[in-house]
Amino acid sequence: MHSTAIDRNGGCAAPVRAAFKALYLVSGAAAQLGAHGLRVEESQWQALARATRDANAALQAHQDAHCDAMAAVRRLSMVCDGLLERRETGDLGSSALWRDLMRAGRDAYEQLGL
Repeated sequence: MHSTAIDRNGGCAAPVRAAFKALYLVSGAAAQLGAHGLRVEESQWQALARATRDANAALQAHQDAHCDAMAAVRRLSMVCDGLLERRETGDLGSSALWRDLMRAGRDAYEQLGL
């Protein structure tokens, strides 16, 4: 049976793409600020948490789908989850953390062909 997460061209279907786009936008904005040592505002953290939850839900609904694009979206989601966990402990000082977030977003963007 063909997964609804993969469209006929081998790309991610609309719900996963929509969740990814929201996550990409808010994670990219946070990564830019964090990488430059600037403060990420509380509203941005909330938006990142919401977008990460939405992406995780979309991924969970299509967990049987396996393709490079889905793997890249999963990776971005995992990096965002890790970032949110580190925020809770106050451990956001590493610039490598922010670079990893930017890289995960860029990789997923490229895999989705946006």
